[in-house]
Amino acid sequence: MIEKGQAAVQVLEALGKPMGSMELRDKTLLLYPQGEVTLKEGVVAMVDLMSDKQFADDQERLRVERDEWLVPKERRRVAHKAEGASLRAIKMKSQAFTALPGKNRVDYWRSFQVRHPSVDASEQIARARAGYETELEELRSQQRIAELETRVAQAEKEATAARLETEKLGVETERTERSRNYGKRLRP
Repeated sequence: MIEKGQAAVQVLEALGKPMGSMELRDKTLLLYPQGEVTLKEGVVAMVDLMSDKQFADDQERLRVERDEWLVPKERRRVAHKAEGASLRAIKMKSQAFTALPGKNRVDYWRSFQVRHPSVDASEQIARARAGYETELEELRSQQRIAELETRVAQAEKEATAARLETEKLGVETERTERSRNYGKRLRP
């Protein structure tokens, strides 16, 4: 039992190291789970500690309050996990969801994993990413095909232009030849 007038050393021997302390002008406040002790010039000036029974009763009350707080929290956690598992099952069976673009499915599963961290969606994310990669490769192939088709169309256009130029040159050459030969008599 701590009493006024005891030395700080006696307090530390009896109660152990405090959880914290505060310096207040000419006083030192030692903080313990069961209360506080005020020292003035290294001597106990004031004691505000619970008895062992009061402290035990208070600890029991706190334990009961914590348990009462944890039970509904655990119920909510279990319900949230069940909700996540149900949503995952629904999405996995949904043909409309499966038909979505891969990027949309990847985004959904990543968001799902954030909202429901206790429900494993790594397999769904992996499948959606694989589908997305396949779609990207198909798009790249389609883009390459489109580029090749553009090149072919350009080459055909250039070939047509060259043919027309050749025909035009042929017509001009023929005209030039006719005009040179115009007025010349042909010998029999």
